[in-house]
Amino acid sequence: MSAQPTSSLEDSFVSVHEKTTSQTSFSTSTSSSFHQEHHHTHSHQEQILDEKSVVEEKDDPTIPRRMKLSARRTDLLPTLRTRLSQATFPDQIEAAGWSYGTETGLLKSLTQEWLHNYDWEKELNHLNQDYDHWTCRINGLDIHYVRHDPWTEKVKDPVTGQETGEEGPWAAPTEKKFGTKAMAKTLHELMQHLGYKYYLAQGGDWGAIISRTIATLYPDNCLAIHINMLPCLPPRPWSSPFQFVKAITGFALPSVVYKNNPREQASIAGLKLYAAEEGAYFFLQSTKPQTLGHALQDSPVGLLSWLTEKYLGWADLDPTQPETWPFSKTELLTQIMIYHSTETITSSTRIYYETYHNKDVQWMLRRPVPASVPVGVGVWNKELFMVPKAWADDYMNIISWHEFHKGGHFAAFERPVEYEKEVTEYFTKEQVLDAFTAKRYGFKI
Repeated sequence: MSAQPTSSLEDSFVSVHEKTTSQTSFSTSTSSSFHQEHHHTHSHQEQILDEKSVVEEKDDPTIPRRMKLSARRTDLLPTLRTRLSQATFPDQIEAAGWSYGTETGLLKSLTQEWLHNYDWEKELNHLNQDYDHWTCRINGLDIHYVRHDPWTEKVKDPVTGQETGEEGPWAAPTEKKFGTKAMAKTLHELMQHLGYKYYLAQGGDWGAIISRTIATLYPDNCLAIHINMLPCLPPRPWSSPFQFVKAITGFALPSVVYKNNPREQASIAGLKLYAAEEGAYFFLQSTKPQTLGHALQDSPVGLLSWLTEKYLGWADLDPTQPETWPFSKTELLTQIMIYHSTETITSSTRIYYETYHNKDVQWMLRRPVPASVPVGVGVWNKELFMVPKAWADDYMNIISWHEFHKGGHFAAFERPVEYEKEVTEYFTKEQVLDAFTAKRYGFKI
């Protein structure tokens, strides 16, 4: 979410032609013939400059431009159908259910759905119609982002009437150490590049960690954040000694310390469950992402199994009852298909490796978010990482804390209506808007 820039996108990136002609002055003459000749010369110069500017703008990857999503390989769908039709599945212990991981019966069902009923071209068309896709180069990476400007019209081709754009590349870092701090820096610079000096940030999962990192690194620009995942250390003994003792005791005896607060008991139970039963994927991706990547990129069913277990295990749903899921099988398969079609599952897991080895998360956890940046927190019923509010209060200025009785780790995917309402209401709170207005117009509050 961001504020309207001081000028439109088109005004922010002036063409070479506009810059050159506006800075060129010509001498005047009383001679009519000289004036006519000069006019022709000026027109010719304009034409040359205009043609040059088109080429230079097209060749300059730092200039934002619209893009359309498309299949990267012509053999994508035929190869996928072959792989799905030839898939083999392991045996399964009777009555094991989901306790050993992705249940084989459901995986077979989703594989058949993907093979016979799923229409990737239709879903790709929806993604192009529903979202305004852009790309530009920041820090040597071609960033793909979605932009929504309600005050500007979409650019259309004057002949076809279709929205203009190009099929852009999918960016992935090719060098080591691109962790959450580097991502925060890149996103901040993207906002500055687009003309948004001040902005707001929201995120869940890695987005929550990156949003907190942005707020910590750039508190003069990021004026408020909202997060729906909250990994946090216990309160610091030197700043909140009582809460520190309560946190340590509460982790060992949550039913006693938090006996009047079921939500906080659930938070502690969730942290323990994650450490004991859910965290293995984290350490695998943090240490050997390439080994895993070979298997997941080569096998679409392997990819389906790996990601489905996370989507269905971390969402607030019963995986054995697809008819009650908050999202459809088609929506689930589209998430899987984005990874498969772009061949980005391996690059997506490298964030774990880089962040783990760079100690980016440890850095973030030990540094309070500056008090000048207010924080909103959405607490969804089945979130992976959530801590008692007193823990978080020692590290950030929380001005909004809402608990939801339904919804899990993928709040925006599972409960889009409630999620949108939560985020919108937070970013339009008086405290947030006052800070935004003060920054934009140089006032102090």
